[in-house]
Amino acid sequence: MAFQRPEYVCYRTSQPIVIDGVLDDPAWQKAPVVELVLADSGAKPKQATTARLLWDDNYLYVGFFCEDKDIWGTTTERDQDIFNQEVVEVFIDADCDGRGYVEIEVNPLNAVLDLFMLYRDERKRGLWDWDSEGMRTAVFVKGDPTRRGTEDEYWSVELAIPLVDFMTAPHIPPRAGDVWYMNLYRIDRATWGDEYSAWSPPGRINYHTPQRFGRLVFSDETV
Repeated sequence: MAFQRPEYVCYRTSQPIVIDGVLDDPAWQKAPVVELVLADSGAKPKQATTARLLWDDNYLYVGFFCEDKDIWGTTTERDQDIFNQEVVEVFIDADCDGRGYVEIEVNPLNAVLDLFMLYRDERKRGLWDWDSEGMRTAVFVKGDPTRRGTEDEYWSVELAIPLVDFMTAPHIPPRAGDVWYMNLYRIDRATWGDEYSAWSPPGRINYHTPQRFGRLVFSDETV
């Protein structure tokens, strides 16, 4: 069966989202929720991850909620290899060309890795000196991410990504009906082994698979 890109309809928020890591803004409750699945098989992970998105004239908002019995992170500095820890990730190809996309990662200590990826014929190169200027992130942790083996419950993440950072997009801010390609990921370093989850599963443990990104569709409907 030919691959069909999943679709997420992204609604406008009438009020800016408070970036505090807690998904309690009224608009979040009205945003569509997606559940991530295992990247290679599409099966359900042992620890669930949900995500939702919103936008306004200035920002693309992304929220993650991660069930996690052993939350873990060590890095607090920006632009480090936090993909070797526990992270959530947003990949966005704003012009849908499959050759260049923004990659943003956040760990439970609110360390951020942001870079622009170049991709062609399975070859990739990350431009680590690219930064999302003005991006805001926050993490709320129900547990202790600084120690392994503690009885943790979950961590949640909010991102406000400036729309002006998506320089390849056809319109800034987006127009109703505009489509960007996107994927959402999580790496969970659980006690029983690593789990790699995705919104649009690439069919392998390799997040750099832009041909498997889903469709992010912008709506003018306000929530």
